[in-house]
Amino acid sequence: MKLFKDASKQEHQNWNKAVSAGFYILLLLLFVNTLMYAYNGAELVSSLSMFWTGIIVTFGYQFILNRREESKQK
Repeated sequence: MKLFKDASKQEHQNWNKAVSAGFYILLLLLFVNTLMYAYNGAELVSSLSMFWTGIIVTFGYQFILNRREESKQK
């Protein structure tokens, strides 16, 4: 019994693109946060905000890529 369908090759590629985008967004936020901490002594973005931003960017971008692929196939 399967709970989820198997992902297609294109869905795997979309997931890899989305994870890369989420990772680079997190790196950018961490860089900005580190600069602000060094300059002002206070963080600009909380750790929780960075976490949720990474999650939203990753899953949101994957959703957009998968929807684009579905609309191309129709």
